[in-house]
Amino acid sequence: MGRLRVSARLATITLVVLALIAASTAVGWVVAGDSATPTDDEPDIGAVTTALAVVRQVKSLADAASVRTNAGMTPETLAESRASMEAEIDALNEQLDALQAAGYEQASATMRELTNDLAQTAAEIERRRLALAEVLRESERRRQEIIAMTNWELVPASVASEDDVFAGLISDRGDAVSPDDLLRYSRLALMTQQVDQGSVLLEVAARQPNIAFIATVEENIDLVMYQLSDSLEVFAEDTHQDLDPTLIPLSRELVDGAYGEANMIDMMKIRLGLGAQEARDITAIDGTVAALQAEAAAFLTQAVDSVGSVDGYGGIAEVLNAALAVDQHVGSVAAVATARSAPTTPLGDLPATRDAATADISGIHQNLDILDAAGHGDAVARMRASVDQTQADVEQIHDGRPELVGALQAAEGQRAQLRAFFDYQLRPAVVSSLDNQLYYMLTGRSEFAEDVPADSDPLSHSELMRYRHLTLVFSSLFRTFSGFIITFVISEPTLIAEAEERFTTAAHRLETSAAYLEREGGSAVHPQLVPLTRQFIALGDGDDNLFDSLRYRLPLIAQEAELIASSRQATSALQADVNTLLDDLLQAAATLDPDAHDPDARAIVLVLGIVAAIATLLIAAEVARRRDPEPA
Repeated sequence: MGRLRVSARLATITLVVLALIAASTAVGWVVAGDSATPTDDEPDIGAVTTALAVVRQVKSLADAASVRTNAGMTPETLAESRASMEAEIDALNEQLDALQAAGYEQASATMRELTNDLAQTAAEIERRRLALAEVLRESERRRQEIIAMTNWELVPASVASEDDVFAGLISDRGDAVSPDDLLRYSRLALMTQQVDQGSVLLEVAARQPNIAFIATVEENIDLVMYQLSDSLEVFAEDTHQDLDPTLIPLSRELVDGAYGEANMIDMMKIRLGLGAQEARDITAIDGTVAALQAEAAAFLTQAVDSVGSVDGYGGIAEVLNAALAVDQHVGSVAAVATARSAPTTPLGDLPATRDAATADISGIHQNLDILDAAGHGDAVARMRASVDQTQADVEQIHDGRPELVGALQAAEGQRAQLRAFFDYQLRPAVVSSLDNQLYYMLTGRSEFAEDVPADSDPLSHSELMRYRHLTLVFSSLFRTFSGFIITFVISEPTLIAEAEERFTTAAHRLETSAAYLEREGGSAVHPQLVPLTRQFIALGDGDDNLFDSLRYRLPLIAQEAELIASSRQATSALQADVNTLLDDLLQAAATLDPDAHDPDARAIVLVLGIVAAIATLLIAAEVARRRDPEPA
C-alpha cells in the first residue's frame, strides 16, 4: 500500500487547532480558578466560623452561670440576669442549629445534650437566686441591727447595772455582803457575760461560711441563750432600782435575735443551705462547661484541619491554628494568674506551676512569630505588649507567692494556737477561779487552798473585790478574744487601727484586774491565772504579736490582688485581640482565592499553553515550508 500523502496545508491547520486547544485549555483552567462558584474541593470556612462562635458562646455562658449570688442582687437585676442567661443559651442553640444544618449532626447533637444539661442546672441556680439574695440581705441587716443594739445600748446597760450593783454592795452594806446580795451580783455579772457571748455568737451565725459548722454554732447559741433566758426570768421580778430600765427589754431583743421571727439561726441555716446547693450546682456547671468546651474545641480543631487539607488553604489553616494556640495558652496563663494564694496552696507545687506558666508564655511567643511571619505584624505588636505585661505580672505573683503562702499558713497556725490556748488553758483557769471564789464566799471552803484561816471572812469586802476582778477578767477575756479573732478576718488595712483600739481597751481592763489578782488573789485563785492572762495580752502587744502579723500579711495580700487585677486586664486585652484577629482571618478566608497563595501555578499553566501554541505554530510553519516548495 502506498504512503498516505498529507498536504502541508492540512498539517498546518491541524497543528494550529491543537495549539488553540492547548491555549484555550490553559486559559480555561485560569478562568475556572477565578470562578466564585464553590466546588467540592473548597473548605467549609463556615464550619470553622460556627465552631469558633460556639467556643466563645460556651465561655460567655460559663461566666454568666458561675456567678455567685450576693446581697446586692435585686429582683430587677436578677430578672435581667435570667433574661441574659436565656439569651446566651438561645444563641448557643442557634450556633448548634447552624452546625446541624451544615451536616455536622453528631457534633451538634453531643454539644446540644451538654447545653441542655447546662441550661437546666443554670435555671435551677436562677430559680433560687432571689431567695438566697433576700436572706443574705436580711441576715446582714439583722446582724448590723443586733450589733448596733448590743454595742450601743445593751452592753452599756448591762455594764452600768453591774457597776451600780457592785457599788451598792461596797458602800451600803457595812463590812460584809449577804449571800443573797452576792448571788444577785454574781448572776448579774454572768448575765453581762451572756450578753457579750450571745451577741458575738449571733454575729458568728451571720458570718459563718461553712455549712459543716451549723450544728456547732446552733448548739453554742442555744446554751448561751438558755442561760440568758434563765437570768431574764430572775431579773424580770427584781424590784431593785439599781438595774438599768432598758436591760431586760434589750436582753429580750437579743434572745429574739436567736429565736424570734427573723432570727439569725434560721437565716444561717437557709443561707448556708441555699449557698451550699448553689455551690454544688456551680461545680456541676463547671464540669458540664469543661465537657462542652472540650467538644467545641475538638470540633474547631477538626474544622481548621479540614481547611488545611484543601489545596491552597494550608497557609490560612496554619495561621488559624497559631491564633487558636495563642488563645489556649492565654487561657492557661489566666487560670494560673487569677488564682489567689491560700493557706492550703501547696508550696511544693509552686515550681511546677511556674514552669507551666513559663511554657505557656513561650508557646504564646512561638505562635505570635507565626502570625507575624504571615503578615499580621500590627496585631502581633499589640498582643506582644499584653503578653509582656502578663508575663511580668505572673512572674511577680510567683515570686511573692512563697512569702504570702507562708504568711497565710502562719496566720492559720496562730489562729489554731489562740483557740487552743483560750479554750484549754486560759478560760478554764479563769472559770475555775471564778467558781471557786463564789464557792468559797458561800461556804468558806476553797478548792485551791487546803487550809483556810479560821479568822477569815468569806463575805468580806476584800473577798468581794477579788470576786469582782475575777468577773472583770472573765468579761474582758471575750472582748479581747473577739479583738484577736478580727485580725484573722480583716482584709482592709484601714481596719487594723480599729481592731487594735478594741483590743487595747479590753486588754487595759484585763491587765488592771490581773495586777489586782496578782497582789490580792492569794490561794483562792488558780496559780496559772495571772501568768496565762499576761501571756494572752502579749499576743496583742508583745513581740511578733497578731497585729504585727496582720500588718505584715495584708500588704502581701493587697500586692497579689493588684497583680492579679493587672494580669486579668492584660489577658482580657490579649484574648480580645486574638478574637479580633480570628474574625479577620475567617472573614478573609471566606473570600479567599486558594491559588492566590501559590500564584506561579496558574502562571505556569498559562505560559505552558502559550508556549505550546507558539511551538505548534512554528512546527506547522516549518512543515509547510518543507512540503510546499517555493514557486519558481
